[in-house]
Amino acid sequence: MNRELLFALLAAFSFGVAPIFEKLGLARTEPSVALFIRAGVTTLGISVYLFFLAKGGKVEFPDFHSIVHILLGGVFGVLFAQFFYFKALQYGEVGRVMPVVGSFPVLAFLLSVIVFGETVTFTKMIGSILVVAGVILLGD
Repeated sequence: MNRELLFALLAAFSFGVAPIFEKLGLARTEPSVALFIRAGVTTLGISVYLFFLAKGGKVEFPDFHSIVHILLGGVFGVLFAQFFYFKALQYGEVGRVMPVVGSFPVLAFLLSVIVFGETVTFTKMIGSILVVAGVILLGD
């Protein structure tokens, strides 16, 4: 198994398990507080990782444009997305919320065509249609 597939499967497993714990935690916690706790754990975890990585190798600081893009990705991908995701989990069923949240690849695909000029192929269009159909079917 190649590294790409291994890490993708580990990410899928993690994304699949996380909502169960989050839904349980949100039963008695405000979403903004939950997001704060989650961000704190993430910050602590990556800080420890970077500390040990820096001992074994050099960690380079990114350039200004990379920082701006990464910060914007954090604002949308972590702050906004996670907050709205937690609000959706607070009010909805995991089985209905997750398919909708999981439809983000369709928007990412469309934006990648606009921003990066990625090619639109028949299989990518069919895949996008199937994702939307899956969201509809799982959300029912």
